[in-house]
Amino acid sequence: MSGYDVIIVGAGPGGSITAKVAAEAGLKTVFFERGRKPGEKNASGCGLGPRMWREFPNIMKELKPDVVPSMRMASCVMNHYLDKDLKERAIEMYYPTDSVTYDPAKKFITMNAYRSEFDPWLAKFATDAGAELKTSMLIKRLVKDDAGKVIGVQTEKGDKILGKIIIGADGVISTVARFSGLNPRWRSDQITLVPQYDFSADREKIDKIYGPDGVLANAADGIWWGVTFPAAYQVIFGDGFHIGLGSWMGQWIKNPISYINQLVGSKPFQRMIKAIDAKPREVQSHLLPWTKEPIKTYTDNVMLIGDAGGFPCPLEAEGVYPAMETGKLAAEVAIKAISEGDTSKKNLKLYEDKWKESSVGIEFQAGESLQTLWKNLFFSTQSEKNNMEWFIPLHVEMNGAHYDWSEPHIVRFRQILNKIQEYLPEAIPFMMKYGMPVLSDIMEENASTFPLLMKMLENMRPKKKK
Repeated sequence: MSGYDVIIVGAGPGGSITAKVAAEAGLKTVFFERGRKPGEKNASGCGLGPRMWREFPNIMKELKPDVVPSMRMASCVMNHYLDKDLKERAIEMYYPTDSVTYDPAKKFITMNAYRSEFDPWLAKFATDAGAELKTSMLIKRLVKDDAGKVIGVQTEKGDKILGKIIIGADGVISTVARFSGLNPRWRSDQITLVPQYDFSADREKIDKIYGPDGVLANAADGIWWGVTFPAAYQVIFGDGFHIGLGSWMGQWIKNPISYINQLVGSKPFQRMIKAIDAKPREVQSHLLPWTKEPIKTYTDNVMLIGDAGGFPCPLEAEGVYPAMETGKLAAEVAIKAISEGDTSKKNLKLYEDKWKESSVGIEFQAGESLQTLWKNLFFSTQSEKNNMEWFIPLHVEMNGAHYDWSEPHIVRFRQILNKIQEYLPEAIPFMMKYGMPVLSDIMEENASTFPLLMKMLENMRPKKKK
């Protein structure tokens, strides 16, 4: 049996950052990948947010198209709104706004890349720092001492590898989380199933439509909002794109593939496919944690990072940045704990304290209210009460109806207000129930505003006829 200071199960973005930081501190570090190389088992691609350039500048400045050819900058996001007949009612494009506080967030929304290229590129930073990468190796269980404390891992071949600290970076179905007792099983309201299609496309045509000088300049991220399917995300890369959607396991009422097929088969989506000569390349499906708050993330000798700890964003379940940030924090705590000779859960509680204070933890300060709003609006399409039926026409009326010239503008405004009145009996109670908790979390230091806001909303409610 070999021994290490730090054992990391998983060589995705979180595992690689953990291994890099630990190895740079002089700890004997190993990280395991079940595939033949990092990224081989990951679904499709990802959108990398600007926070990664802020938190990991020395690494991310090295991310270039010559090492990750699929890279494509998304300097704006494009929203598509489809009604119950799958007719496109509106398109909106948004670039970074004036309230953004730092570069490069002022320049782009995401930087898109395929995980099959990004993950091995990132793992090399760890191996260059001295971490040992073991591929094609599946960790089946944990090794425990007589007191029941985790002291190592066991491979599918039965080999036992001992370590002072074991870090679970092994995704949603985490061996480390399960056998350590930290998370024996996810609840159906904590996990999402995400089917997605990956398409190849003509690079020149993508540039013509979505490139810097294209018709839709740098619109390489898209969100499709619908009445008959849950919100879907589209990410465009150098030579293709993927489209996916998801919902909580306990919320599906039809085969998930049927929802994505509705969108892909719609005329607006098919028009986009033809414009860039896209062709189906792969069908994928994966699970993700989608929780209001992370699970318990530490115990004696063990810490969980990324998906294993339930860290994907509570709003849209983005997981790459949270994995890297929690991996860095876990490595820092491991370095301190090993130097002190104390890897007990009492000492590892520092990890929880650190992630709660981090950008990841701040994301969860409104996790419950944001996710509840999200679930009951954009993902209500699988529920008995489908709020997208009134939201999309209300949104279109409020944001676009005043552009047409069918009547004198003053007459048109009256028509719009009258139409909006039809939706208020549903919209106002919805905002009272689901919107106000979000505002309360956002404006916790200015709670005196709420009586006024609630009074304004109440006054907008149409009066019942006597």
